[in-house]
Amino acid sequence: MDAKYAVRVLEYGRADVRGPEVYWMSHWDEWVTLGFSSLLVRSASRCILVNAGMSEANPELDHLWETYSGHSRARMRFGMSVCHQLESLGIAPKAVTDVVLSPFQAYAVTDIRKFSEARIHLLRSGWADFHAPPRSSLLDQTQSRELSVPRQAMEYLIFDAWPRINFLDDEDEIAPGVTSLAVGVHHAESLAITITTGTGPVVWTDGIFCRDNFDSRTPLGLTRSLEESSRLQEFLESSGATVVPAFDAALNDELPDGVVAE
Repeated sequence: MDAKYAVRVLEYGRADVRGPEVYWMSHWDEWVTLGFSSLLVRSASRCILVNAGMSEANPELDHLWETYSGHSRARMRFGMSVCHQLESLGIAPKAVTDVVLSPFQAYAVTDIRKFSEARIHLLRSGWADFHAPPRSSLLDQTQSRELSVPRQAMEYLIFDAWPRINFLDDEDEIAPGVTSLAVGVHHAESLAITITTGTGPVVWTDGIFCRDNFDSRTPLGLTRSLEESSRLQEFLESSGATVVPAFDAALNDELPDGVVAE
């Protein structure tokens, strides 16, 4: 049985956002650089990716982000794709055994078709919310569904990949030593993934963007719920884990070769 995993950040792009998007009601006059990445979680028998990534620009999405922020620096700046980074590590896309998608956004799901053998893990309640949101939910009027999940990726998920979809309950196991928790905050489908490593637990989450959200106890600016944010903070503090926020470019710069745990 798998017990311990190596964990590595595979950053493929960066973009800048206004400070209040990251930090609730603060950092008004600042820009924050976000790193967009997949997380590689690997053992002797499992090769898990948290998010499939995207490898080329989407002009409509770039236009949306630029219009929203008022500056061209909000456009995605691409580096090496996730697949090329995997190949540099000797991992073929078909060798990826599992892909976890959190959240259902273009930067996380666009390249899902490249991992044709992987089991795909989605939060069941988040999937239901995405397709049939409750009447009381706040809908994002700035973004179309197709800009959230590109048409080809959605068609792939609901047709070609359907036999390989695994719907996660709010607390679930992805693989031995890798568990998921529904946390919300960012999106209804947002997760915290806890990974057992040789140096202790690691928790990845898109419920916070940067390490300083956690260290300073400052909720995410683009939060859907301050209550969910508070529960996530309590979970992270009680876990005793190394916290890996989904979009922390500064943290990525500090990690030699992106390695979180070996």
